[in-house]
Amino acid sequence: MTNRPNSSVNIEQAEIDSLLKHFPKGIVAFDLEMTGLSPVFDKIIEIAAVKVTAEGEVSTFHQMINPLVTIPDYTIEYHGITNEMVRDCPTLKSPLKEFNNFYGNLPLLAHNAQFDMGFIVKGNHEYNYPFSLSDIFDSCKFGRALYKKEKDNKPKSFKLSDLAEFFSFNFTHHKALDDAYISLKVFIKCLEKFENYTGKRNLRDLSFLFKLNSFKKPIEYELPKKLIPIRASLKTRSQVFIKYKGSSTGDNFRPIKPIAFIPMPQGLILYAECLKDNLNKHFMVKKIKELKLEA
Repeated sequence: MTNRPNSSVNIEQAEIDSLLKHFPKGIVAFDLEMTGLSPVFDKIIEIAAVKVTAEGEVSTFHQMINPLVTIPDYTIEYHGITNEMVRDCPTLKSPLKEFNNFYGNLPLLAHNAQFDMGFIVKGNHEYNYPFSLSDIFDSCKFGRALYKKEKDNKPKSFKLSDLAEFFSFNFTHHKALDDAYISLKVFIKCLEKFENYTGKRNLRDLSFLFKLNSFKKPIEYELPKKLIPIRASLKTRSQVFIKYKGSSTGDNFRPIKPIAFIPMPQGLILYAECLKDNLNKHFMVKKIKELKLEA
């Protein structure tokens, strides 16, 4: 088994103090590396987390995972985790239980948390693990809410790498422990900016996604037969066309580039780039009436 080296990133005392002003019971920032972005099809290959307790103590969790499937070359290019590195690692069952115990009922934080949480949710259902009372927060959502309307002093985008550059943080992107640390440090920077926020929305409005136990009812992960062909498009990000119930396009096909299928409390969604609006959007799977692969 080949373990990835520990992160060189750390949390300063001033950052801990800033964090605990808003999260007095503590918080856990985490990150996953996966074989792909869709919990419906893909597997976790690395879990890492940073916990700050109410007493200001900092601890970490890290585990490489054998996904029992071949890791695609196109994802290895991003995270650098090879099949050889995880060959002798444990499968997900025990590490996921250990990770659940690590965070307990503390709030959880991740960057673009809906992706990572989808894998945790699926794993908990698969192994019949209980769902904690944790609230889920998103550093990407928080950063976007605070900086999107800034005219000058703003990041290039709200990707973790661009936010890290904006705040002058150095790290190794797509190494889960580094990403967990940087998600937390970005979140703390946003908390500091929030203290001078003059808008009407509160911290929860700006950064909260959902409660973990809102997923405790079983979720349907199986795609309708009519949508199965879209799976190939997820790997290539190639264009497909959908008819969507309640769409502004009426009964016309909408061009999209699929990104991932993700479980949400309201059901399975397709996250995709909408080429009509040039925006990334969520489409409820149950509302997709028809799929066409070519124009």
